[in-house]
Amino acid sequence: MSTALNAYDVAVIGSGPGGYVAAIKASQLGLRVALVEKYPKFGGTCLHWGCIPTKSLLYSADIFEKALKGREFGVLCREVRLDFRLIMARKERIVKKLAMGTAFLMKKNHVTTFLGKGRISAPQTVQVAGEAPVEIMARNIVVATGTEAMLMPGLESDGKVILTNKEILSLESIPKSLLVVGAGAVGIEFASLFARFGSDVTVVEMLPRILPLEDEEISAELHKLLTKRKIKILTHARLENLTVRDGKAVAAMQTETGEVQTLEAEKALVAIGRRPMTGGIGLEDLGVNIVNGRIPVTSDMGTNVPGIFAIGDIVPTQQLAHLASHEGIQVMRHIAGQSTVPLNYDQVPNCTFCSPEVASVGLTEHEARNRGYEVKTSHFPFAAIGKASILGETDGFVKLVCDGKYGQILGVHMIGPHATELIGEGTALLGLEATAEDVAHIIHAHPTVSEAIMEAAEAIYGAAIHF
Repeated sequence: MSTALNAYDVAVIGSGPGGYVAAIKASQLGLRVALVEKYPKFGGTCLHWGCIPTKSLLYSADIFEKALKGREFGVLCREVRLDFRLIMARKERIVKKLAMGTAFLMKKNHVTTFLGKGRISAPQTVQVAGEAPVEIMARNIVVATGTEAMLMPGLESDGKVILTNKEILSLESIPKSLLVVGAGAVGIEFASLFARFGSDVTVVEMLPRILPLEDEEISAELHKLLTKRKIKILTHARLENLTVRDGKAVAAMQTETGEVQTLEAEKALVAIGRRPMTGGIGLEDLGVNIVNGRIPVTSDMGTNVPGIFAIGDIVPTQQLAHLASHEGIQVMRHIAGQSTVPLNYDQVPNCTFCSPEVASVGLTEHEARNRGYEVKTSHFPFAAIGKASILGETDGFVKLVCDGKYGQILGVHMIGPHATELIGEGTALLGLEATAEDVAHIIHAHPTVSEAIMEAAEAIYGAAIHF
């Protein structure tokens, strides 16, 4: 029999970057908060099977790539080789450390936690099915259950040959060949990672281009650079079937010409998208509106049912950890009675941690034109930046999308060294409604790769100095 607990101001279901941040913010605002997590550890997909472990592996690939080019920098090594076991062990240490840090933050912020699957059994009531089932009463309930890897109808991951992002992070050795189905951020990151580890990588994408949400010129440049790095990329290719035969993945796909092509690889990664985990937690019984698996919400993350809110990947906004965190902060400010400002979803940065890195914020050139702007763009290559030459990373460019009438920056898009860090400046510029002229007058330190943003701003007026 479950045990009823005293009422909370808010109960959060899910402890990913949306849920745990929301719980902390609730406590900071003086709310009594309960956090429910079905796994025996906090942090969600991002910490355990997504953002953190993949970036750890990608950084190991960066180090390996630099070591192989050591002679260029005057650093000579008799033998450079990978120890995949040590790479994976480092990844596990980082994840464990951050998971412990998240658990500590729960205690520090007086968040009451419950391990077990949460289900909304009635208004203001959450049943937690754990080792010791409990019933939580809360005036408000925030659902932050996130997503899981989506598979094609009739296709299942066997966890050994056909993999999702979860299983591929537990490999014991580097596959000789890898088929990646899907060329979004997840697929491209793993393709870049294992290609540098020595795998023979093929990427298959149904759409006309890789990273289809990025600006078209960025996608084209990345396609060119990944191909140069010996990654085979097939676009306009529809996967018809994926099976395991003799211990290998065998894929049949239809090409743009209608031809059916067969590919074989030691492992296959399915990265065709994420499915929201909104089923089985009582939402339908309470009449919460769910459209194609996702929950429509107001600007304060409220659903159509009073007292029930939703944040993160289960709502129809970008599926990004940092956005989920801000949505968690937004909803708690609303519940606490504070005034809120709607989040600007045009100003959410996107990052793909492949090599070279890709990052963007704001409108693409195509989106800006569709919205009726008189568009003016500029490009500035990293090859003309002194720091990029020092780093030995001169591929790529910065592209600005501006309003041609007033010069306001509408979008910042980049591919090249440290793009995922540089995009922070782009986000700030959009948030401050800066014009290209404003940026051209901002002094950027030399030598830094950030000078490319300043030069791209000057290029809007045909005044770039170094190109």
